[in-house]
Amino acid sequence: MIINITHRSEKVSPAVREKIENWLNHAQERCEIITSAQVTIDSSERGDEIEATLHTSGKEIYAKTQAPNLFAAIDSLTDKIDRQLTKAKEKMTSKKGGPRHMEPIPESISEEDIEAFEA
Repeated sequence: MIINITHRSEKVSPAVREKIENWLNHAQERCEIITSAQVTIDSSERGDEIEATLHTSGKEIYAKTQAPNLFAAIDSLTDKIDRQLTKAKEKMTSKKGGPRHMEPIPESISEEDIEAFEA
């Protein structure tokens, strides 16, 4: 998985980078559908804004949040993205060979059919 973390006005601190990378690695272990991630941080007088775009197999997931504290914004973003990842994974698994909810039609097998099959 390719992870790209950028800050619009300054460098990303190692603590923030580690928190985001740990979260993305954990999400990848759970869902196994993330191919790459782009996280952008923007600090202003109103607070910290963070947005993330995750490229998955078949879908692109995007979320954006703002909070007075950068770590609170990261936590809010992780909740939003995790919900979307869970939903995307459920859709993918239910479409691929899930169990059908149909009962087989009971057929009576005659002795002649059994004899013909054994012969």
